[in-house]
Amino acid sequence: MGYRVPLLRGLKEPYMISHQLRKEERLSGLWKQILLIMLMSALVFGLSAYFGIGSEQASKSLTDMSRSEYELYKLFFGGGQVVYSIIYAAIIIFLPSLLFWTLVDVEYQKLISIQLMVMLILLIEKAINIPLFLFLGLNNESSIFSLGIMAQAASLPDLLVYTFSAITLFKIWTVVLQYKYLRAVSERSPRFLIFMLIGTHLFFVIVSALLSSIQLEKLI
Repeated sequence: MGYRVPLLRGLKEPYMISHQLRKEERLSGLWKQILLIMLMSALVFGLSAYFGIGSEQASKSLTDMSRSEYELYKLFFGGGQVVYSIIYAAIIIFLPSLLFWTLVDVEYQKLISIQLMVMLILLIEKAINIPLFLFLGLNNESSIFSLGIMAQAASLPDLLVYTFSAITLFKIWTVVLQYKYLRAVSERSPRFLIFMLIGTHLFFVIVSALLSSIQLEKLI
């Protein structure tokens, strides 16, 4: 019987759980945890889509839509967000794990466990942003947890605003968490781990900013 990584405890007690993870040779229940996180991702993203978060661009043309067209749009938007949430979760869980596996001498399953905790943090951020949008009207670029507010206040170009808005307190939390776990389970030097993590996250920040800056309505 292998060790089942407690994801929530892993967020609260990274020192204890990381050293326990290092000692274990076999993990159990990993696929159940992956499926659970993907289900949670679909639920959170689906709830966000239900409240229309992310559909602000299309909302500008609601007056040009008939009732049936609007309902069809909501159906496609909600379904698309659920599909996207599963793909997004798979990318966050498996892609960095594969990259880290090629760079550090750590079992792939342990790296996946670390990324499951990372994905859990990102879902917490997504869930917290829902009431902030509903009650305060704050979108991703204006989130109180990101640097996007400062970028907007400085009147920076849109691409830079999207870039800074992708840097949030929760993303910083994921970097710190990854470092603590990789420091415990890997023999690599701290400097190497820091550069690897910063480089990986910068890549995702840039990709996220580029995707956010694309105005889809101009492509149709």
